[in-house]
Formats: sequence, structure tokens, C-alpha cells
Amino acid sequence: MKVDAANTALEVLREIISEQTDQPTSVRMYFAGAACSGPSFGLALDEKKPSDVSCSIEDIEFIMDAQEYEQFGDMLIQDLGGGFRVIPEKLKDMQSGCGSCSGCH
Repeated sequence: MKVDAANTALEVLREIISEQTDQPTSVRMYFAGAACSGPSFGLALDEKKPSDVSCSIEDIEFIMDAQEYEQFGDMLIQDLGGGFRVIPEKLKDMQSGCGSCSGCH
């Protein structure tokens, strides 16, 4: 598994992990549904499970269910200047042609 993340995203995640001392420290990347702009992914602090694949960037461990990784592949966390977007690496240049929802880019 490979994760490519913007430095600003890593800084925000480090801050969240340091503030949530009662939570696990691995960052789970998970499929959260589909929208007009393609698959949607979320991030959550979670424990690593035997069925997970993982990747560490500096001091942050990213985890993902092996079946989801098999389906979607390597991941990218893009800085949108006011938020972040988690997408499969192979879809990094995809743009939506619709303008009917705020989730489209």
C-alpha cells in the first residue's frame, strides 16, 4: 500500500492524533460511498486489524481494509486549500462535469 499525502494534511493529522489521546493512533482510510465526483473516502482513527494493509509516512500509520485496497489501490490526500480530499491515486486528475452538488470538484 502506498499513500501520498500533502504536508499540510500530515500536520493536521498529527495535531488530531496528539489531541485524541484516548483514541487509536492509526489513520484508517475507508470507502464512504459514491458521489457524482466518484468514490468518496473518509479518515478515522482506528486500530489496525489482521485484514488491513498499511503504510507509514514519517510518524503516521495509514491503514486500509485489504479488500478495499485491492479494489481502489494506492491513495492520495490532496490539499484543497481549506479542506482535504482522499481519493485513489489513479483518479487524481478526474474532474466532475456536474455542478449540482457541493461535493463536485
